[in-house]
Amino acid sequence: MKTELFRCQLNHITKTLLAMTPAQRLTVQHVIQVSQPEITINELIQPIFNSSPQCPHCHCAHFTKWGKAGSVQRYKCFSCHKTFNNKTKTPLAKLHRCELWDKYAECMSLKLTLREAAAVCNINLKTSFLWRHRFLMAQSEHNHEKLSGIIEADEFFMAYSEKGSKQLKNNRKANKRGGQMSKKHNESKVTILLSIDRSEHMVSHVLAANTKAEIKSYLQPYITTESVLCTDGAHAYEEIANVTQCEHKRLISTKNRVIDKVYHIQTVNGAIAHFKGWIDVKMRGVATKYLSHYLAWFKETRTKLDKQQILAAAYQYQH
Repeated sequence: MKTELFRCQLNHITKTLLAMTPAQRLTVQHVIQVSQPEITINELIQPIFNSSPQCPHCHCAHFTKWGKAGSVQRYKCFSCHKTFNNKTKTPLAKLHRCELWDKYAECMSLKLTLREAAAVCNINLKTSFLWRHRFLMAQSEHNHEKLSGIIEADEFFMAYSEKGSKQLKNNRKANKRGGQMSKKHNESKVTILLSIDRSEHMVSHVLAANTKAEIKSYLQPYITTESVLCTDGAHAYEEIANVTQCEHKRLISTKNRVIDKVYHIQTVNGAIAHFKGWIDVKMRGVATKYLSHYLAWFKETRTKLDKQQILAAAYQYQH
């Protein structure tokens, strides 16, 4: 009897949710998230550690508990005899004030600047910078997903930057207030590959050079066979389509932007414009060595990861 009543109530709730507008559903989702009890960082990461427990130094699975440092459990390995905790050799290792990490992760989900996040969490600007790049380290190394269905791909360029460096390479002069990319010198620009399918799965990479070999090595492994690849006229994409047995739609003319009202590269071009505007305007430019981190952050915001998912993703990275 109770099971039947529960099923009727669940069906009624489902019908009500389906009848709501997208804005109303987001409101309901927010209310549910707020009503859920907050969990500590240790409660978040300990189950992940327990799912595949091993020594981070030698990867031995035989260890024992070895006291506590505050409230954090420590362990000692039977093989290498080194001690560790559940954050050793992860981007979260040796970071302090863990009670503020969830608040900082929420700032990242809102794409706040370093100063804005530092003000919200009441931390130093250097700490804000350190936390941002520690949280993004995992995603920048493992931010690739399998692409399938209709896949759009394109490469774009950004000016090479050594923002924040005290000594510039090759003793070159600094660009005051930005500057423009040189069209003649390749060393003044950086090539970035971006590919998205219609399910919002994304692959991105900062290329060492704008060559056929680079594009193939960083895109081909993530293409599912028998998909449809929509690109411009670059020959590298033709070879990728042949190897992966995909249909290739070339969109190389301004008059031929859409094929059969379905195939286009407007989604990936829109994402590129959004990323470049965010970097150049909101972030006021970033150092080239951190571009992979910002591509990972851009992906996090597009997939709408919440603060707990951001922290879990940062923790799961292993050296």
